[in-house]
Amino acid sequence: MVDNSWWIGLITGGTAVVASWVTGRSLTRSARVEAEVTATAAEVAQARTRRRDAYRELSATVHGLSEVFWRMEEADAAPEGARRGAILGELRHASRAALNEVTRASREVALEGPADAAEAARELRRRALTAQRELVGLATGEGDREAYDRAYRVFREEHSRFLDLARAALEVG
Repeated sequence: MVDNSWWIGLITGGTAVVASWVTGRSLTRSARVEAEVTATAAEVAQARTRRRDAYRELSATVHGLSEVFWRMEEADAAPEGARRGAILGELRHASRAALNEVTRASREVALEGPADAAEAARELRRRALTAQRELVGLATGEGDREAYDRAYRVFREEHSRFLDLARAALEVG
């Protein structure tokens, strides 16, 4: 009888070395995959946070402009003449400053995307500009109140549309 223990030990040792090497490669590969998944999830979370902040900022600036537009009731309540003209002048200047903020915030949304939310932000800015021009027309005596009301209504509808698109862009799952 030949003693096979030396061969058995050699085969067992070789098998252990190969198994260790395979396990090491598998662990390395799984660690790499886990790191990539974690990094991707972090990037997605950061992008979502940036978008949410940009959308929130645009909505807040639109609300600020709306507050200026709502003051039209103040002008309506004022008697014709100097007092009404002064109120319209204040609204004209306040709307210009608020429109600048809407423009800034809409450009931030355009950078963050996605494309449909960016386009909605650009359209919302265009509608804000139209309503602001109608307000300026009223302040200079060249405008029409019905045209202002229409422009303001379309501006509000566009804000609602933007909010719907922004909400959809932020939905998870």
